[in-house]
Amino acid sequence: MFAKPVTFFHIGRAFSFLAAYRWASLLPALLILNAESRPGEIVSPILVFGIAFVANLVLFLTNRRLNKLVSDRPAFLGIDLVFSAGLLAVSGGANSPYYLYALSPLLAGAFFFQLRGALTVSIVFTPLYLLSMYFGSQTLNLQTELVVLMTQFAGIWLIPILFAYPSTLLKDVNQAREELTIARDELARKHENLTSAHHQLGIIHDLTILLQAAPDLLSVQERVLGAVTTDLGFSKAVVALVDPAREELGGWLVYPKDETFPAVDTLPLKSENGDVFKALLNRKQFISTKTGTLVKHADFNQWLNQIGWFVLPLYLREHPVGLLLVDETGLTTERESTLTTVANQAALALGTTILCIDRARRLAVETERNRIARDIHDTVVQSLFGVVYSLDACINMLPARAEEVRNELIELRSLANSAHDEVRHSIFDLWPSALTIELFMADLSNYVSSCCRQRPFSIVFSNNGDFNSLSAGMRRTVYRLAQEALANSARHSGADSARLCLTVTDDEVYLVISDEGCGFDPTIALSRSQSREHFGLQGIHERARAMDGDCEIVSQPGAGARIMINLPIQTHFHHA
Repeated sequence: MFAKPVTFFHIGRAFSFLAAYRWASLLPALLILNAESRPGEIVSPILVFGIAFVANLVLFLTNRRLNKLVSDRPAFLGIDLVFSAGLLAVSGGANSPYYLYALSPLLAGAFFFQLRGALTVSIVFTPLYLLSMYFGSQTLNLQTELVVLMTQFAGIWLIPILFAYPSTLLKDVNQAREELTIARDELARKHENLTSAHHQLGIIHDLTILLQAAPDLLSVQERVLGAVTTDLGFSKAVVALVDPAREELGGWLVYPKDETFPAVDTLPLKSENGDVFKALLNRKQFISTKTGTLVKHADFNQWLNQIGWFVLPLYLREHPVGLLLVDETGLTTERESTLTTVANQAALALGTTILCIDRARRLAVETERNRIARDIHDTVVQSLFGVVYSLDACINMLPARAEEVRNELIELRSLANSAHDEVRHSIFDLWPSALTIELFMADLSNYVSSCCRQRPFSIVFSNNGDFNSLSAGMRRTVYRLAQEALANSARHSGADSARLCLTVTDDEVYLVISDEGCGFDPTIALSRSQSREHFGLQGIHERARAMDGDCEIVSQPGAGARIMINLPIQTHFHHA
């Protein structure tokens, strides 16, 4: 509502408005310029008009200078007041056509300095007006012209005071407008900051989602480079990764793709290998100068020194993860802050992925070690046990039963060859895929016989379901479980036989091995601290758990033993 008046009466345009008023106030004098001289006129009307016209012209031409002069030094209005009073004096006093013109400095005082200015100029102009009336209206009849004098005198006071009120309002409005402008600019600045922060958070959010779906380190690197270049608008970026196991920096990748990008081997994480290595070790950001040794690799260093780089070390807590190099063209403080935030998120993603890979590698090594340990126990240890047992028997039979010793040694040679084959199978994880139910039962019978050579021990088999439909890995696992359970029964139960019941359904495999021997306490037998001989029972538990299955051992001294194993049939197979 007040926008247009405020703009029109703005303090910067006040002098222009007053100048226009001065020109308009000359119209009454111009209309009577050719009329006869009126009583009280001392100077020619044309000369007076010329003086007023020249004064207006000077004011118009020096508009801005006078505007600033009056604003800085209000006393200069006194010159205009004296000039206006003199103009009234020489042009007829109360009968002067320049009365409106004489009010212009009063309006200026009210406009520029509000009520205080209006009162000041009215007080100063009152005696000047009275003097002009005295010198310019010597033939004035006070009785007949009293109304005119009072009206003009009232105008000298009322018009400036009334004009000062809207001037005060406009000043307040202008001040409020300036404050609003400042507030608007501040809000605009904050809006830009919020927009930048929102954009930054959006990039981090998108980057986080993308990194969660990244299948490997290469994909993570590519998505980090894409976020820096495509989303943040940098022209080029390079990323490298730290191998924590070897303490090397390598895996350099650039985006956008560059055919001139050289192949770079991994380098030890040492400061003598270049400035970027120093920055990574010292955890400091810097901007390259195109002349230093960034990397101790001639071709790669030459390629890097083509442009300036903003180098950001990537850390996950106190662990170095890698390096991010970004073309520093167009880098500002705000963009640097955003880039640092994105780099921190990238370091988190890369570091987490590296740790997961390292953890998976360690777990795989540990799993393979356990598998080899179980296989060696189930094969080599059992065979060597038979060798040692037979050698003890041979020692006891010498020398009276030399022929029997010879036969035992021949069998020991065969057993040793079997142990050799079993070791080779364990090392290379070779197992015949054509393990049928017939071979399963025959091999178990031969194996138990070799473990218990001094007395007969038989196995009663019971088979239900299609054993041959199982995967090779599953058949191998079932065989190892049965092998260990039967070996324990043959060695420690004191019974002459054991029963093996194998049931295969569409979803599960049930394996039950039982005997009617001396039995044992499962809690004591499963404790490795009690005896290393019972590692096999622990191995049965671990194999079953590795296949997401269950194993339950039911036994007590003097009451036989039963081992019940339940394995789910899965579409994928874990080594057990």
